[in-house]
Amino acid sequence: MKTLLFISAAILVLAFTSCNNDEVLDEALVSSVEKSMTIDGECEDCTFTTSIDDLTDADIDGLKLMREEELVAHDVYVYFYEMYGTTVFTRIASSESKHAEAVLALLDHFGIADPATGVEGSYNSPELQALYDELITSGEESVEAALAVGALIEETDILDLQELIDGTTNIDIETVYANLLSGSYNHLKAFTNSLSSLAVDYVPQLLSAEEYETIVAAATAGSGNGNGQYRNTGNGEQSGNGYRGEGQKGQGNGKQGNQSQGQQGNGDGDGVCDATGE
Repeated sequence: MKTLLFISAAILVLAFTSCNNDEVLDEALVSSVEKSMTIDGECEDCTFTTSIDDLTDADIDGLKLMREEELVAHDVYVYFYEMYGTTVFTRIASSESKHAEAVLALLDHFGIADPATGVEGSYNSPELQALYDELITSGEESVEAALAVGALIEETDILDLQELIDGTTNIDIETVYANLLSGSYNHLKAFTNSLSSLAVDYVPQLLSAEEYETIVAAATAGSGNGNGQYRNTGNGEQSGNGYRGEGQKGQGNGKQGNQSQGQQGNGDGDGVCDATGE
């Protein structure tokens, strides 16, 4: 997607405060990342209702892109975990693996050949291969640089997913992408929290400052058991396919409790809900 045309220019060398205490970093991030994992959208129970005849060429190209783009994220995070031993990388790598599998489930459903090579760090897309190589080189400078690379990857995913959601009318694709988008919001916040723990203020490279602030303020704002992020407006149950983008209501039926509880609502659900919830 067009985001890839700009990302090389965004791989910048940042000025970091030196800090190599990974134990302190991990302790500060475990809670945030665990929330990300809890509400990171999966699609184990998805029932797809459309066929390949319902897809456009852009839909097919988008699925192939996202399959490999999620694998790039996974492979970069595995590489940096092996280099630095920082827990945030292995936890989010596990999540990215689930994201890649969710896109593969769509490819399999539609009968589209999987573009993945099956080899970590190797991709069919020349653009993604070049991107991987640049990200690895940039992150090898320091753990801070690697964390900034993680944040940049999540920015890229967010913009590409938003573009793909806006460009499709296929409900199956929309549902999976909305779940991936929710996960990317939370991953971005986890990486920027990591940098904060090292006294580094992350400056968004691709997102606008306003959109970035909205995302990190909303990400992991709630607590509960479910496959999606939701707005805490009270006690209740949530079900459905959730919301897409910045608070746009998605498809599905859901019950939401009363609003008297304020920010700390309790609920179990499968929905990805309001990305701008408080």
